[in-house]
Amino acid sequence: MTADKATNWVEGTSAELVADAHALGVLKASPRMVTAWVEDGMLANPEPRKTSAHGSDPRVFPPQQRELFTRLLEARERSQGRIPQRSLIRIVLYLWLIDDTIVPTSQARRAWRTHARAAGKTTSARRSGNARAIVDQLAHPSATPRQRHAAQVVLEDGERTGRIDIGRLTAVLTPLCSPWTARPGMPGIERALPGPFVPVSVQHHIAMWKARADTFQRLRIESVDETELDRVRAVHRPMWAEYQIRRPAMAAAATGEFAAHFAEPDTMEGRATETVDAFVGALASELGLIEAAFHTAETARRNLVR
Repeated sequence: MTADKATNWVEGTSAELVADAHALGVLKASPRMVTAWVEDGMLANPEPRKTSAHGSDPRVFPPQQRELFTRLLEARERSQGRIPQRSLIRIVLYLWLIDDTIVPTSQARRAWRTHARAAGKTTSARRSGNARAIVDQLAHPSATPRQRHAAQVVLEDGERTGRIDIGRLTAVLTPLCSPWTARPGMPGIERALPGPFVPVSVQHHIAMWKARADTFQRLRIESVDETELDRVRAVHRPMWAEYQIRRPAMAAAATGEFAAHFAEPDTMEGRATETVDAFVGALASELGLIEAAFHTAETARRNLVR
């Protein structure tokens, strides 16, 4: 969100925000819509004005929030409605991540809840396509159609329910990735998969999916309080800034498909998406969810080879 030098933003009531929306041509805007935006974390709670001699005045939104409301509506109108609500939520979270003056953490906590509840909601065709892409990424050329189908079913089920069953995933993805029969008395051969930094195991992928799903579950039910969100944001910011400094060199050193991994987004929505996703990873780490998921994935791997 950039400052508009032609507008001197002042605080505004819900009715004044609706009037702003009508001036932009958003005629369906109403006080009810403003209330819904507050509940979803698109806007902060309005603040009380000083009580007058005739009673309390209507609550008001600070100037930054009035501008935020307008900018989000403008972005949606420019896209002719193609920007979904979940994309606008990511912009709100992006602003919270990079700036302390626009989005308060109380608002961001609700926005994280809304973002987490929207995560994974997609069509059956999209779920099938996502699962197929993962199968194609992980499958060894020698993997059989049966192994590919078994992995597809389990991955689709996880996409549909949002639950990551590490045991089931280990049972179908390990032979998909390394389809060789273990010899008696000999450990099975497990193939490492190419990664943007170093080769990784299939357990790495499973553990990261599990940690991410557990993080979204905590955000979905608002079990991460404002103090913890602020703490992890303080940890995340310098780490993300350091990555941005190193990013061009990493992109230049990368080869093949992984060069695109380090490409910098050229749109606001793209920057918001990757920054928000990076924070989810930082939150998973700080909450100990990645370590726990790796331990469970390694246990499942050991149980599989017994």
